[in-house]
Amino acid sequence: MTLPTNADVLLSESHGPPLPSHIPSLRHLLSRPACLHPNSLALVCMHQPATHIPITFPPSTLLSPTFSTPNDTKYLRWSHSQLHYAAGLLARNLRARGVERGMPIAVLLGNGVEWMVAFFAAVRLKCAFVPLNPKCVGNANEATYMLKLSQAKVLIVGDDSVALRLEESLADSMGGMVLRVVAEDSSGERRKPDGWVGFGELFDESVTEEEQGEEDEKREAEEDEVAMMPFTSGTTSLPKAALHTSTSLSASILSLASAIPFTSSSKNCCHMPLFHIGGIIFGVGFIAAGGATIIPSASFSASASLRAVEEEGCTDLPSVPSIVSLMAAEEKVGEVDLSSLKVVELGATTILEEHRVLVGKALRCAVVTNGYAATEGVPISLGRFSTRSGEGGKIHTGTVCPGARVRICDVESGKVVQRGVAGEIHFGGEMCIKGYVGGTSAESFYKDEVGEGWFKSGDQGVMREDGTLEVVGRYKDLIIRGGENIAPAAIEAVMDVKLGISAQVVGVKSEEAGEVPVAVLTKTDPNVSLADIRKTLIAELGTAFVPENIYSLEDLGLKDYPRTSSGKVRKIDLKKIVQKYEDSINTQPSSTPNDSAVGSPIRTSPHITETDLIALWRKLLGVQVSRDSSIHDFADSLTIMRFRNRIKQDFGLDITTEALLSADTIASQAALLSSLSISPSPPSPAWQPTRSGPPTVDDISLSLGSPSVYDQIRQSVSTALSPLGFAWQDDVESILPSWDLGYEVFGSVAGTAKVNHRMAVTTKFADTDQLYSALCKAVEMHAMQRSFELVGPKGEPTMRVVVRANEKWFRYFSSGMEVLEVENPEELVRLLNDGTHFAEVESPFPSFLVRLARVKSTGTAGLIWALQHSAFDGLSLSTFLDDLDALLQPGHLPSSSLPPHIPYKPWADMYYLHRTSLASTRSVQRQVVRLSTLPTLRSSLFPPIPPTTTSTPATHRRTYIAPKFSTLLPHLSSLRKEHGIPPFILVKAALSIFLARKTGTSTAVFSQNENGRSWPLKRKQDEEAPDVHAPWNSVRQTLRGGEEEARGIFDTAAMSTCLNFLPVRTLNGEMVFENLQYHETRANCETAWLVNCWVEEGRDGGDQARLWTQSLADEGVVGEWSRSVAGLVAWLGERGNWGRGIGGEETA
Repeated sequence: MTLPTNADVLLSESHGPPLPSHIPSLRHLLSRPACLHPNSLALVCMHQPATHIPITFPPSTLLSPTFSTPNDTKYLRWSHSQLHYAAGLLARNLRARGVERGMPIAVLLGNGVEWMVAFFAAVRLKCAFVPLNPKCVGNANEATYMLKLSQAKVLIVGDDSVALRLEESLADSMGGMVLRVVAEDSSGERRKPDGWVGFGELFDESVTEEEQGEEDEKREAEEDEVAMMPFTSGTTSLPKAALHTSTSLSASILSLASAIPFTSSSKNCCHMPLFHIGGIIFGVGFIAAGGATIIPSASFSASASLRAVEEEGCTDLPSVPSIVSLMAAEEKVGEVDLSSLKVVELGATTILEEHRVLVGKALRCAVVTNGYAATEGVPISLGRFSTRSGEGGKIHTGTVCPGARVRICDVESGKVVQRGVAGEIHFGGEMCIKGYVGGTSAESFYKDEVGEGWFKSGDQGVMREDGTLEVVGRYKDLIIRGGENIAPAAIEAVMDVKLGISAQVVGVKSEEAGEVPVAVLTKTDPNVSLADIRKTLIAELGTAFVPENIYSLEDLGLKDYPRTSSGKVRKIDLKKIVQKYEDSINTQPSSTPNDSAVGSPIRTSPHITETDLIALWRKLLGVQVSRDSSIHDFADSLTIMRFRNRIKQDFGLDITTEALLSADTIASQAALLSSLSISPSPPSPAWQPTRSGPPTVDDISLSLGSPSVYDQIRQSVSTALSPLGFAWQDDVESILPSWDLGYEVFGSVAGTAKVNHRMAVTTKFADTDQLYSALCKAVEMHAMQRSFELVGPKGEPTMRVVVRANEKWFRYFSSGMEVLEVENPEELVRLLNDGTHFAEVESPFPSFLVRLARVKSTGTAGLIWALQHSAFDGLSLSTFLDDLDALLQPGHLPSSSLPPHIPYKPWADMYYLHRTSLASTRSVQRQVVRLSTLPTLRSSLFPPIPPTTTSTPATHRRTYIAPKFSTLLPHLSSLRKEHGIPPFILVKAALSIFLARKTGTSTAVFSQNENGRSWPLKRKQDEEAPDVHAPWNSVRQTLRGGEEEARGIFDTAAMSTCLNFLPVRTLNGEMVFENLQYHETRANCETAWLVNCWVEEGRDGGDQARLWTQSLADEGVVGEWSRSVAGLVAWLGERGNWGRGIGGEETA
């Protein structure tokens, strides 16, 4: 087509070469390779076994010897005939189960054979295929929206955990579905929720195909049905579903095959996600051309992709710049045979010269392309470039692809602009959609004067004189600085490639310039100054592109950028967050750029705003509060302690919990904190363990200065630890007295641990090396997690032996750094108590042991661990997990440090030395007098203590995982405000009623471990060790010397029913982390009934608070009890029951 002209002015419109006059249907296009190349290689899934799909293929469909390799038996390698046969078999089975033509099929699958076969089968059935990001299940609102919008009648998910999450959160959205499917592994051992079928069940070869009539076939050939509904990224609003038809997808494949080009001899390394339009067209397109698609892993892994290129001879590597950078950074990339690579296909707004060089030098590929496309149409334009050094030039997005057309238009008038003038990119062609589901954003589609359809992309671009296209960025992201357009993508690319800084750039308000750029870094780098950034950006882009301010995610109270379900950064949300932060702080005017390090603006005072505190409370508990909110409405003493610790960590301020409680509103807290001085330094160096040798007699409070007791301790420690390879001289750091409550309630009794926790977690991003590094750093910061429990001297029940954080301990606690291999998180959970791990929980009772694991299904790391409860309480464990979570933040450097904790030893020594003081003795005596009446309450004890298990090794004792129950407390906020009753009092009252009824008495007896949480010394609450203390052992010893029967009842009561209120933040009852995924906790416990409770504040305020109850005991015994207590809590919390007498709750 002749380019449009206006007199002698060349306009910014270009049309690509025409496609064939007749575009075949998608069904015909995908079936053709089975006829033309039946026994050629079509699909390889290197992470899935050859027998992954239970099909007995006819011999005629198998790979020919030309394409067969020894890897045929190692992992899945299929011919075009096999793929065609499998898709037909799946289509027949789906139809037999009620799936009819036109029913949308939604999939939540990683890259793999299930995705490919499901797609090909959907095309055969003429069912619209709906590819969704598997991670969208984490956003229930968005997942519900997409399933409802697509009207999916079939849902296929990757594993049972996803199915269960959907059942819990999206049950209403799945009510009208015809079929719900869980993909199974080759062992078929995964558990399917009720109503779901296994993917492997849908390949029943006895199911026959119904014959179609001649009229049906003719009608199907003429219709251009909707074939796929991919969702847009939704960076500014909810995602939109694009209506791709059979024709648009066929045109996309034909256009891309011609533009790249690729043929029947091409092999695509498919490591781009298959919920993204680019990954889909490349992945399916190579197969449609008679070539092969090689899938290295379920999600991207640089090492897996390099292996795919080497072992399967991939010719093409569709990627984005970050993927190329990660592959190039692999340690052994230089040793991998990459000689088969012909083209690396990139797709990004900004590709720098460094990216071209990286492809040539690191990946040894001669050609790189850069293309422009969108969910609404792919491909649109493509440029081809050599990677040989010396052949530079700006890397644009090339010329318009076959079948496509592009014009650059004025944003206001819609008229085509002259070449070289920036404007909005409009595109059209057979590969483009004509609209979204439901007619959303209809104004973005229009027809010109000759009836050709166009789509307004929202992207800014420039068409050069030669017709090549340069994409500048999204119009909605552009920063208008004093009338000049600043493209954030350009700044981000330069900071990434030139300085190694990962950043997102947004615009914020400026009185002088209208808008100025601000950069948000994933992490700060003290080695990079503002001067470095300024110099680099001025040289590459100009003065206007230098960010006015630079913050880190931590400065904004974020762990990651706000993202869509497809993983794209929501810049509109990030911009709001940055603007809010800028509005709330007082920044110091820039001094000398050369002296300013990257980070948050320097504060001249500890000015803490109400906005800061509102954000901190929301981050801590997930509650929405205002300046006038009272902290007593949503926080108990434990939560206040956590808040106090975050104030110290985030703002460097020391303050007691008592002071915070006195300022009970957000506004008064902000005023109080702003009046304080920033803590000038970490704890006094005198508190740190600086000696190089073992502890001396003066370092061990248990010795009381006695050389003979010191020798006794040294001999005891050496005898216990030397068989494990630890030496007194080199490895013992300190000896601590055991805390009373830890020993009496959680510790060792007659050679077995009373409570031994086992937990399973996986990482969201980190591999095993990164997880091990983070664990070592966390354990180094938490001395109690590298300790043993031994019998103490002079009648002391136990003592804790802390060993140094050296390589010897790291290898010991990680079992020699052994890495287990598991298929999925469910298999990891099964290892918690399989009888083969953690035999070391026996004497000398190490506090913390782990087993690292590589989780194949996620490509990330996991671990199971055993923790002795005698070394931690709920608050100190939360601190440890928070530190580990922070150390796993992507981009966190191994050398980076977290704020230090106060060493536990000084307090433990003080507690031990002063618990026999006059004040302590008087307090103990008061408790003894109060408890001396226990023998009269024997009939009030419930439940009976189970038979003693103290002679049974801990590894052989039964472990429990108890179900959780939740109770909505709609009036909790009012109960707090009007009557000052916190939630744990509600639980105590409910438990008391239940126990009194069970025993038929008027008294309830149970223990609760919450004493000693108020402490006047600021630094105590920063310790990396237990904060819950009580003179438990002193009370027992005094009772023993007086009333023997009272002492016995005291022990029995402590072991009957124990109530524990936890300081945790949860979402739907599960612990919330940024970089860790909690799965399960198991524990063996001698307490007959241990009741853990916590409150999950409403997402939008206290009126939606929910009480969670979890009982650690035999579910068959206590399940009914726990439900009864939860019911009583709900009844007591109901406003209509306040003031009613006990007994009226039976009708509730």
